[in-house]
Amino acid sequence: MPEILVNQHALTGEGPAWDAGAQRLYWLDIPRATVFVYNPADQSNRAIDLSARFGNIGTLAPRRAGGLIIAPDRKIAFLDLDNGQVEVVLELENEHPGNRFNDGKCDPLGRFVVGSMAINQDGAAHGSLYCIETDLSVRTLRADLFISNGLGWSPDYSQFYLADSGSRAVWAYDYDLAHGQISNQRVAFTLPAGEFVADGMTVDQQGMLWLALWDGAAITRWNPQSGELLETCSFPAKRVTSCVFGGPQRNELYVTSAAIGLDAVDRQRYPYNGALMRLKTSVEGMPTYAFGG
Repeated sequence: MPEILVNQHALTGEGPAWDAGAQRLYWLDIPRATVFVYNPADQSNRAIDLSARFGNIGTLAPRRAGGLIIAPDRKIAFLDLDNGQVEVVLELENEHPGNRFNDGKCDPLGRFVVGSMAINQDGAAHGSLYCIETDLSVRTLRADLFISNGLGWSPDYSQFYLADSGSRAVWAYDYDLAHGQISNQRVAFTLPAGEFVADGMTVDQQGMLWLALWDGAAITRWNPQSGELLETCSFPAKRVTSCVFGGPQRNELYVTSAAIGLDAVDRQRYPYNGALMRLKTSVEGMPTYAFGG
């Protein structure tokens, strides 16, 4: 059974990233533009409210130089965790003023791979996936995404995985780690019919994918080579949004969720919508990498 760590009632809790050095979890509430720092040692959950400056924050990752790299609105910025100061270093997608950044993670060489989406979905694919190099140069990895989501790498970093929440398919690509390029798109697995959609994702050391199901009240574990569903872990939140492995042995799955848009029935049936949760597992997960710039 999952533990309820913080009953935050986050509108859209997202972006969990584990800092192994500090033994801290970073996560956020997207529409409230608030970054959280959760300390398992004392169960504190410090909030850094940036809503006076940004409309939302889509994702984050640790930064080798200290603090975090964050993706507010259509910008890329550095956040100083000591004083809460923010330095905006990039602004993208000026041609899509209705877009925002969504999910993002760093590869082992410190690149930040981050995707975008339209804030108000209109049935068209306005999102893209970008690779931000450590020198802050930007490359587009692919376009025509509805909601760029759920990304991760295989344990040998030869494979890259991506979920578009507008599709039932989760894709696999060949990943060129030396150059940060993707190629050879194919379907890793396809979600069964249902109201739920693919959201955030992480990978374990066995190469299996742990995928959050928005409106599915679950984290699902998949074999991307065979397309087989291996396990379903239920949670007391309808909109499970993302997950990451953390803890001293990296076998604790930290899970975020969302309370946004739920009616009274769903709020009663799922009492921990918007909570930060944790599930002890029998496997070790992949590490969270930091941005190298």
